[in-house]
Amino acid sequence: MPGSKKPEPVFLNIPYDSAFEDLYVAYIVGLTRLGLNVTATLAHPNQDRLAKIIELIERCSLSIHDLSRIEASHGIPRFNMPLELGIALYRSAKAKHQVYVFESKAFRAQRSTSDINKMDPRIHNGTPKGVMSSLLNLFRPAGNPITVPEMLRSYKAVKAKLPELRKNAGSKSVFEKAVFEDLKLAALVESEKLKSSKPASLRN
Repeated sequence: MPGSKKPEPVFLNIPYDSAFEDLYVAYIVGLTRLGLNVTATLAHPNQDRLAKIIELIERCSLSIHDLSRIEASHGIPRFNMPLELGIALYRSAKAKHQVYVFESKAFRAQRSTSDINKMDPRIHNGTPKGVMSSLLNLFRPAGNPITVPEMLRSYKAVKAKLPELRKNAGSKSVFEKAVFEDLKLAALVESEKLKSSKPASLRN
């Protein structure tokens, strides 16, 4: 769990589209600050996608599934996120794997994906602050006074670097392997800055 010397890997299942960019950055920054190592399928391009999804989920004991944008896009519903959630739920029934569902609106996930009615989705209201608050309430290490405001400061610092990260990767999209890896590094740098600014007894 968070706080271990080696960051625990967490599988992140989100939509890869520009409207989700802010929340994507918030997930990476928030999870990194909480001592987790984010992994996602976009870090493994040009591979058998379904096989890679299964492999990544099997490597992780945690997975986060954001169902806030499964509505129809250009007339076609998005099934990728529910599909990956289904794989993770199957994994959780066979081995140690904790599944967390995130949504932007209360009760919508239970209606759109009724088989998860016994789960309690985390509601982020479609905002980076909502994502940070939900992550903190799930994964904050015991005895570590991490706060949402400091996580948001890190988020703003990392988001300000996006134009440079896109330029360095030669990409207009943040949903590319190179940008993903650089985002994780930038999030780690900001996390270490916050740690170093605290008294030694409060660092994690």
